[in-house]
Amino acid sequence: MSFIDLVKSRYSCRAFDARPVESEKLQQILEAGRLAPTAKNGQPIKIFVLKSTEALEKLRGITRMAYNAPVVLMVCYDETQSYRASNYNDEHDCGDMDASIVTTTMMMEATDLGLNTLWARGFNASYIESAFNLPENLKLVCLLDVGYADAELGGPSPRHSERKEMSEIVEEL
Repeated sequence: MSFIDLVKSRYSCRAFDARPVESEKLQQILEAGRLAPTAKNGQPIKIFVLKSTEALEKLRGITRMAYNAPVVLMVCYDETQSYRASNYNDEHDCGDMDASIVTTTMMMEATDLGLNTLWARGFNASYIESAFNLPENLKLVCLLDVGYADAELGGPSPRHSERKEMSEIVEEL
């Protein structure tokens, strides 16, 4: 499948079935994240793999954003290691972008492997950071739910294929 076809086929899955994610596939997804580019190749990313009943129940007690996926990846960055663009006088911390690039790479690898995902950010990160006793320097950027879509409920939303025209989002200067 071409990359464009892969991008078109990927959708946000909000209903997963009970099938476990094969460990080989999970390792490939994590490897894709490990290889993803980050600012100045600093690799300030920390990924927590939640797949135990205890960890998933704890997360589900805080947010509905786990959607009963058998695996949820908590994607964080270490603010003491992330690149800050201080050379340009704006002090921008690139950690959230690095985590987003890593998450996108893992999301697309999961899709290529026949799995479904949901990139989630509808939660209070500090509640989750606290519940999982994350060190203060680790900042939770998003959750990546991973699993197999429920055959009846796990399809794309009706808005999935709605896209703006190219002229609405691209402008040449």
